[in-house]
Amino acid sequence: FGIVLLIAAGLSVWVALLHAVRARQGDLAMLRMLGAPAHRVAALIALEALLLAALAAVLGLAAGHGLVALLEQLLAERQSLRLGTLGLSDAEWLVPLMAVGLALIAAAWPAWRAYRLDVTTLLQAPR
Repeated sequence: FGIVLLIAAGLSVWVALLHAVRARQGDLAMLRMLGAPAHRVAALIALEALLLAALAAVLGLAAGHGLVALLEQLLAERQSLRLGTLGLSDAEWLVPLMAVGLALIAAAWPAWRAYRLDVTTLLQAPR
């Protein structure tokens, strides 16, 4: 189930970044015209993916731990059932690492498209 969720998240990031590159082609072409190298424009797309992944990992871990703490409190009050320690698990450090890796994989194609933008065609086309 976790793998299916990771694949769905990766596809979601990929679609969002691809749409962002298409929507901002004129802006990215203007950056190139103003002197930004192609690799810097592609790096901006990759950085956007990394920021999305970091934010998602932090919010996901915080929400997960918060909901487990709430559930532990509810069970303790109503059922006299304690869940035990609610600290970080041994493998939980993998979540941000996998999120960053997945974001970089998902950003590869949109970043390549941003890298290969034809500046002259985009800036000469009527909007």
